[in-house]
Amino acid sequence: MWSAPTPTRRARARRQGLLSSRAALFAVLSVALALLALGPLATLLAPVAHAAAHDPAHVDLFAFSADVDAAHARAIADAINTAEQDGATLLVITVDTPGGDLDSLQSIVEAELAATVPIATYVSPQGSEAASAGSFVTLAAPIAAMAPSTRIGAASPVDASGGDLPSTLKSKVEQDLEALMRSIQTDYHRSVAPAEAMIANATAYTDDEAMSQGVISMQADSLTSLLSQLDGYTSVYANGDAFTVQTAGLAVRTLTPSATSQIETVLYDPTALFILFIIAAICIYLELAHPGAIVPGVVGSIALVVFLIGAIGISPNWGGLALMLLAIPLLAVDARAQTHGVLTVGALISLVAGAIIFFDTSPNIGQSPVNPAVIVGVAVGVGLVALLVLRYSVGAQLRRVTTGTESYIGRVVTVIEPLAPRGRVTLQGENWSARIAPTAKVAEPLPIGAHARVTRVDGLTLLVEPAP
Repeated sequence: MWSAPTPTRRARARRQGLLSSRAALFAVLSVALALLALGPLATLLAPVAHAAAHDPAHVDLFAFSADVDAAHARAIADAINTAEQDGATLLVITVDTPGGDLDSLQSIVEAELAATVPIATYVSPQGSEAASAGSFVTLAAPIAAMAPSTRIGAASPVDASGGDLPSTLKSKVEQDLEALMRSIQTDYHRSVAPAEAMIANATAYTDDEAMSQGVISMQADSLTSLLSQLDGYTSVYANGDAFTVQTAGLAVRTLTPSATSQIETVLYDPTALFILFIIAAICIYLELAHPGAIVPGVVGSIALVVFLIGAIGISPNWGGLALMLLAIPLLAVDARAQTHGVLTVGALISLVAGAIIFFDTSPNIGQSPVNPAVIVGVAVGVGLVALLVLRYSVGAQLRRVTTGTESYIGRVVTVIEPLAPRGRVTLQGENWSARIAPTAKVAEPLPIGAHARVTRVDGLTLLVEPAP
């Protein structure tokens, strides 16, 4: 005889498995958060450990050949800190950059001006440039040198696309940069007017022109020549303290960016950062659309935390983040509510608009924007994923129930005891009590052998109607 369902071992095991899965999720997130928390601690402890092993006198060399951005500003600051701690008598920074954003420029200049180790910036190899923000990176060092066939200058502020700034904003930024340049050149006893012209008139100089006009400290054909000229060279720090460089017979040690700096180079790229957010959004969306999947939720949570860490370094417009995040619940709700894709369209609009607003870093002049083609392409991809999930979700809602008593509805049964209106029928080889449903309006009893269709299940009784 059929009886009402009761909790089984399988049900209890399923609940225990769900609890175990949730415990595993919390464990993974705890480990991830612990690692993220240990990252800054390791960064703080690293200089202390390096300082304990004071190396013999030597020259540190760091190559800067990239855009001026937050990641490379951190890398230069790390190189300066290392040189101050490891016993270097001089830090040489080779420069080859087309420029970059204003905030990162300011960070690098501040690190160079505050350094307690002599720094020589060297625009090299031949054909290299220290353009735009790179001119400040070069001249902020006490010793600024250039290799043959290199150039410096063209430091007028422009927006990320290379276009002119609004007149009022341009005037304010130029005045501020000119004041900074005057301060730098005055502190190091180098020519001021030609350096200011690089900002006011976008003037650029060759190595010969920069040297003849007193913009830089010296010229050198090679690193060996530069170190030879610097042996016994006397100059001053930005605070006025004098120093004398000793390079004769010293080994040159090349400094490489730390793993953290290399990771930041990727994280601080707006396009890569946007793709990381999309990965987080899709994973969280899949977890919300199909609760209990666990893996998408874990991956999405970690990706979202890493995205937020990277976003801090690019000075975004945080107002757009709310719109970007809004897209996730809209997609998830659309997977469960029959809105015919309206919420999905709204989610894509919210995602695109939020990304444009979020990556609008206009206060940080020169910051690279996110590629618009990537935003549109990713939005289309997210839309396709959402449509795929919607297809299976709607199909599951429309699919006939195949388990439990609801699966009996619509089944055809055979009468084995006349229904007048009560009797008995056989369903899948089982003997059931049945009666004719009130809505059937049958005048004659259903005889033995007749066929009927189940319309409802009332406890242990099947309600049926005649089948054609």
